Order: sequence, then structure tokens, then C-alpha cells
Amino acid sequence: MSITSSFYSALSGMDSNSVAMQVISDNISNVNTVGFKGSSVQFEDLLGMSLEGISGVTRVGVGAKVSSMACSFTQGTLETTGVGTDLAINGKGFFIAKNTTTNEDFYTRAGSFHLDKDGYFVNANGLRVQGYLYDPTGTNLIESLSDIVVDQTNMIAPAATSNVQMVLNLNSAETPTTFSIADPGGTSHYSTALPVYDSLGQTHTVTVYFTQTAAQTWSWNALIDGADVSGGTAGTPQLFGTGTIAFNSSGALTTAMPVALYTGAITYSDGVAASAVSADFTGTTQYGAPSAIQSLLQNGYGAGTISGISITNEGNIVGNYTNGQVKNIARLALADFPSLYGLERAGSLLFRSMPDSGDPLINKAGEGGVGNISASMLEESNVDLAGEFIKMIITQRAYQADSKIITTTDEMLAQLINIK
Repeated sequence: MSITSSFYSALSGMDSNSVAMQVISDNISNVNTVGFKGSSVQFEDLLGMSLEGISGVTRVGVGAKVSSMACSFTQGTLETTGVGTDLAINGKGFFIAKNTTTNEDFYTRAGSFHLDKDGYFVNANGLRVQGYLYDPTGTNLIESLSDIVVDQTNMIAPAATSNVQMVLNLNSAETPTTFSIADPGGTSHYSTALPVYDSLGQTHTVTVYFTQTAAQTWSWNALIDGADVSGGTAGTPQLFGTGTIAFNSSGALTTAMPVALYTGAITYSDGVAASAVSADFTGTTQYGAPSAIQSLLQNGYGAGTISGISITNEGNIVGNYTNGQVKNIARLALADFPSLYGLERAGSLLFRSMPDSGDPLINKAGEGGVGNISASMLEESNVDLAGEFIKMIITQRAYQADSKIITTTDEMLAQLINIK
């Protein structure tokens, strides 16, 4: 084996350490890159000729080469951003982003997303995030992977009030009297107003008057102003509904609930006929204390447009509407792989599946072993800066040692040439 072969052994070492230094520099340059996964280089030796015949009992090495560059998929630290569409995966998995031009799926841990002008949920490069859409009611998930899109012009239909829940205390010290529609304020002991929605989402104010008519017995009368009734007169109330409630000697309600709140015959001024409304006074008391409303709820609402979105730990993208309603829009899908080390880097913090990685295993966030979603957060780079500096020092010294072999071999050749 010629002495000159040491030149090539040293050269292979220099080449290998040059690649290692390139990987280290790539890691360090991406120490602040969201979702970046650092890589490391593995070397293997090169064997040359056998010194003891074809049996190859002893073989002389002729240098080194890069055998592989492995990507580390350890999770980085999660940082808070305050941006609602920034997402981080707490656990295993990758977001799925589709290039609609080539129809190719890519996989990433970088969750810096936003809604584009068409309402699609996209990453910084315009690739569309994939997930499962809900049906128009927001209750049933369509089990088909597709682009996540938020229709920002979408309206949620109104719902007519069908139930009112009211909890109050009625003062037992009141003197019994008889209620009169002609003078509701003067013939009642307490009143409270409540909004009632019709089928078009229009709100109508109904005032409920409570009058003690006998010991432990109260009448209630729901009135609506004539201006809000078809054919009515402003300032002249009309009966919306009436009934009675009774209490025991301890002040607890004894009347079975619910009761019908709407018992009149009303057509609203917008031409819509009033629909059935029930009232539940459960929890109402009659104590010797001033009458007061404690809770008032009704289940109707007007039409609303989407005002924003929020994202849950399970990856549900929820629309928030101007009428106070919320509705599920989509659920994020996450992909995992039998072998993460078979993935290929595709640039822009994306990975591409390859035969060595196996086919993607797609699940909903929080299911099938994949992680949960942390909204308003991003995953930082997993590069350990201190570790990279140590690797850089070792690689630099190895490169210097290989270069020293070249100078030493050159000196040996010079001595050989000078032999006389």
C-alpha cells in the first residue's frame, strides 16, 4: 500500500468533517427558527486492500465518509405568541399542509398559520392546512380529509325564543291586590323585562309583572307594548301571557314547572306570529325580603356573522359569532409515521414522506397517540446551542488533524525523494 494513499485517507476525513461543519452551521443558523429540527452527521469507515491475501483477515482502512444525516425530532420548547392562529403540537405528530398546485402533502411542526383572503387556513408559504370539516350545523364531523376553510361571510340563522328561565325572590310582605292591564305598574308589586326573539331574529321586549293576590299566591302577567304588535297602539300594552305561581309556608315554590309563558294571541309588528314560549321559575322564592331578579336566561338569538375563531386542545376550530353563538367549523388532522428518520427535508420547515418513512398515519388531534394542540403558541427550534458549539470544536480539531496528516505525509515523501 503506497504512502500516498494516506493523502486520500486524510482528504476523505476532511471532506467528511466539512459536511459535519456544514450541518452544524445549519443547526446554529436555525436556532431561532420556529419548528426547526436539528440534524447530526454519522460517519463510517472505508476499507482498502487486504494485507494477507484474498481471505481479508486484515484490511487497511482508507478513510471515512458520511453514512447518514439523522434529524432529531425531539420536541422544542413552546413559546406564547398571543396570536390565536399560531399553533403548537404538544406531543407527537405533524401538521399536514397541501400544495394545491402539485397536490402534494407536506408535513411540518411549524404552526405559524393564518387565514388567507379566501378564508383558507394556510402556512407562511400559502400551503393549505388539512383537517376534517363539520357539517353546517357544526355537530357532525365529515370524515374526509380536506382543506380547512372559514367562510367569513357565513351567517348563523336566528332562533326563536322557546324557553325562559327566571329565578327571583318575591317579597312576602306585600299586600294582596288585583292586577290590571290598564295600570300594570300601579297594580303589581314587581316587574322585570326580558327579550324575546321571533323566527326572523327580531327582538321584542316583554315585561313580566308579579302581583301577590293572596297569601303564598302570586299572579304573573307578561305584557308587550302595542307598538310592537300588528294593529296595536304605542303605549297601550297587550297581554302576552298570564298565570299563577304558589309557595309553601317556607317560601319555596310549589307550582310545577315549566309553564306556558305565551298564552295570548300576538302577531308582531314585523308580521311574524308569536310562537310557543315556556317559562321555568324553578328556584324562585317568597321570602320577607325585597323582590329582586337573580337570574334571567332565554334561548333565542338573532342572526349573526362570524367575528373570529378559536382553537381547542383537540384541534377544533370554533367560530365565534356576533350574536354570542359558537359553532364548530373544522378539526385539525395530525400525521405520524412508522419511521420518522425516513422523512426527507423539503425546505421551508417542511418534510416529505418517503418509502423509508412509511405511509402517514393520520389521526385527529389528541387521538391515536398524536399530541394535543396548544393555541397561541409556537414550538421553538430544538437545537442545543451549547452542544452545537462543542461539536463544532471537535469537528474543527478533526479537520486540523486530517490536514496535519497531509503535511506530515508530504514531509515523508520529501525525505524519500532526498534519499541518495
